[in-house]
Amino acid sequence: MNYYAYIGRRIADLSGLRFKIQKLFSFVNYSDFERLQSLMGEMEQILKKYEN
Repeated sequence: MNYYAYIGRRIADLSGLRFKIQKLFSFVNYSDFERLQSLMGEMEQILKKYEN
């Protein structure tokens, strides 16, 4: 299994998921939305760490 390709695909999935979450939770309280955004950012940073 090519882990670099796998991580690259997961990063792309997260980008798409972030967009979907923004649309889905546009009606949610701002603080909750900010927390979701920060969690998505953390996941993306973890994957990028292993990509290098």
